[in-house]
Amino acid sequence: MDDLFRTSVHSIRQFTKTEADAKGCYRFLQNYRVREEDILANMVANCRAGCQGKFVVCLQDTTEINLSSHCGRINKDSNIGTTNAKGEQGLGFFVHPSLVVDAQTAIPYGYSDVKIWNRPLAFRSKHERQYNKLPTSQKESYKWIEASRNTQSALADVVEGMVIVQDREGDIYEQFAVIPNQQTDLLIRARTDRRLADGTKLFDCLSGQPPQGNYEVPVTAKAGRLRRTARIQVRYKRVEITKTAGSSKGVAARVPLYLVEAKETGYDGSDRICWRLLTTIEVSSLGVAKGCIQWYSWRPAIEEVFKVLKKEGYNIEASELEYARSIRKLCLMIMETVIKLFLMRPARNRTEC
Repeated sequence: MDDLFRTSVHSIRQFTKTEADAKGCYRFLQNYRVREEDILANMVANCRAGCQGKFVVCLQDTTEINLSSHCGRINKDSNIGTTNAKGEQGLGFFVHPSLVVDAQTAIPYGYSDVKIWNRPLAFRSKHERQYNKLPTSQKESYKWIEASRNTQSALADVVEGMVIVQDREGDIYEQFAVIPNQQTDLLIRARTDRRLADGTKLFDCLSGQPPQGNYEVPVTAKAGRLRRTARIQVRYKRVEITKTAGSSKGVAARVPLYLVEAKETGYDGSDRICWRLLTTIEVSSLGVAKGCIQWYSWRPAIEEVFKVLKKEGYNIEASELEYARSIRKLCLMIMETVIKLFLMRPARNRTEC
């Protein structure tokens, strides 16, 4: 771990100092008695120690580790399978972490959960698997609910409270019905224009309501996005979503939530901001609504983890290890190292007394 932090490279030959060190690292990663679960347990323990007594925000997302460029060399065992690589049938595995940050400062504490999995090597489409007929617990999208439950289990006895933040893929009825409790709230960007209990549609229910507040936010330039100062209108409302025919049996028929909308005005570009956020937090004022918007705006921090893990940092996808189980364990170790790298930023920027 120290060598990974010191060198910021994935290559064992490059981050170890001697031949004996390299051999020991290869053996460590290949050893069946060194399990992913053990490495993850240590990561979670470090996170728990860091966020004792804090109110935290848990940011979740998924990335794929594409090892297609090494398909002729890598061992095709049960730890690797097909992926979603663009323009081709990829080879690799998926990583879905829950990154825990402080609710006031956004300083990271670590990971409350990291799910690593792979699909079968024999590719089957959703149609062939009859994906829509599968129960929720057997769908790949169950990762969102599973990660939320694991986060609750990991942090319930150490934190003051938590808000779980997810992108549109996490907009799953069952999650709203089973995850929230007195200590856990959800904040998820709406994907589906649901029909609400009162018969209206989710995306239209705020259209006739005047904005409850305005504010400006700087937008940085990147691919497909112009640099500008965006003027945001904020609206919020209590809504009730209802279960559908595809929802699991036994869950509540209705779930009360709050819808928070952050919509950019005075700009018509394709990158115009329009966030519709569903939350179990009681949004009783503009301040609470803006707090929810801010927490959601922190979600790119999990994408930064992926960038450092992949192309813009350790480049784990270029690993020349022959066994996927070794790459998966190295992947977890690098992710833990990324937390140390992130913590260097506020430490470096802090003014010395």
